[in-house]
Amino acid sequence: MTHNSRYDSLPVSLEEVLAGRDCRARRQGELLSRYRGLDPSGKDLSLLSLSLNIPGEYKRFPLADRSFHEELRILRLSLEAEKIPLIHEESSETRAGYTGFIVAGGSPERLKKLAENIEDTHSLGRLFDIDVLKPDGSKLSRLEGKARPCLICGNPGFICARSRAHSPEELIRRVIGLMEQFTRERLGDIVSSAALRALLGEAAVTPKPGLVDRANSGAHSDMDFFSFIDSAAALLPWFRHCALEGYKSAGPSGGGMDPETLFRSLRPGGKTAELLMRRAAGTNTHRGLLFSLGILSAAYGRLYRECEAPAAVSLLDFAAKMTVSLGDDFSAPNPAPSHGELVYAKSGVTGIRGEAAAGFPTVRNWGLPVLRRLLAEGFGMNDAGLGTLLHLMAHTEDTNIIHRAGGSGLEAVRAETAAFLAGNPGMEEMKETAAGMDRDFSARNISPGGAADLLAVSIFLHVLDIHAPA
Repeated sequence: MTHNSRYDSLPVSLEEVLAGRDCRARRQGELLSRYRGLDPSGKDLSLLSLSLNIPGEYKRFPLADRSFHEELRILRLSLEAEKIPLIHEESSETRAGYTGFIVAGGSPERLKKLAENIEDTHSLGRLFDIDVLKPDGSKLSRLEGKARPCLICGNPGFICARSRAHSPEELIRRVIGLMEQFTRERLGDIVSSAALRALLGEAAVTPKPGLVDRANSGAHSDMDFFSFIDSAAALLPWFRHCALEGYKSAGPSGGGMDPETLFRSLRPGGKTAELLMRRAAGTNTHRGLLFSLGILSAAYGRLYRECEAPAAVSLLDFAAKMTVSLGDDFSAPNPAPSHGELVYAKSGVTGIRGEAAAGFPTVRNWGLPVLRRLLAEGFGMNDAGLGTLLHLMAHTEDTNIIHRAGGSGLEAVRAETAAFLAGNPGMEEMKETAAGMDRDFSARNISPGGAADLLAVSIFLHVLDIHAPA
């Protein structure tokens, strides 16, 4: 049996499994004794004991790690949703399996109902084993007395287990299939959620010089804030697709696809996504982000197969590997060249293609660090986003500005913004200056769209960090 892994998955002996059960029972007793009678209301606290139902001799491997982390995550969320206090949590992951303990308020019956709902409705619920122990150490039976179904046929599981109705290999294939399906679903949810927050977060930052925001359309007479909403909704399936293609590319069916081949495989679908975006928004609202976030979504999917929380620097490095030959686009014949290609033909500025092929250095050195710093200082996303945008405007080779105002216009915008930031302005001064720049840029038809795209990339990477498992 093989598993995609950062370490070798080793079979566990019966003696190790039994020793693990003894250790779990001993720890249950210790926790019940420690927390007995400590509830502020005078009632005893309840103990939830978590594990995974994994048949066979392999109990721990990367897919199982993710499944156990999800069991802990969804139980925490369910307790919080029901306003049940979580008093204590601990867990262990060994070759013999997974063990988690949560001490919580509420009656054992209430917690058992919550646990059963998770086991019966979550896509991995059949693999979750959530026992609820009374203060005396006894386990609550399922409240409605209904046996859990067999993984294979849906009949009562204990009957199939007793009769050995299904082979170990059949059970293991089913378990791995459930884990793989959940991992792909979770990946798609993480990436599409982060992309949505990035697209709408960038659009919502107000005031922005010459750009669409919640106050006005800036230098863009063909779009408004609602255009961005329509465009974002149309592009969400594209980002999910890119993430899943990245994930598949590293697996058996992907044959260990190299990064450049992965990038090339996305390009036909990108043209379709652009068509759907234009139909939804009526204009070229997010073409740059369709490209940039599509690459990074695929990079996240590729790295997610091996790591639950790929670091931003790893994503940027992999994006560079995917697009290392992107400069060839400039020499290929194109009957309908983009603004970026026209700018390159005149000035040699590579724009977003060069940014991607270099691993998004402006995001790496300015966008993400500034965004993280301002958020850490207590600013909300609007103000942190505005401060980040100004820093990006001072350092981005923005082909949008070159297209509208020429190379001299770009240098003027960069120099003036850098000089302003050199004075270490406060946030209110930034807002006031940005509003003035917005009036000026809108009148002169200047739009720092390249910097705005890199702001969205910075938000995307920041949001992905939030999804790192606890």
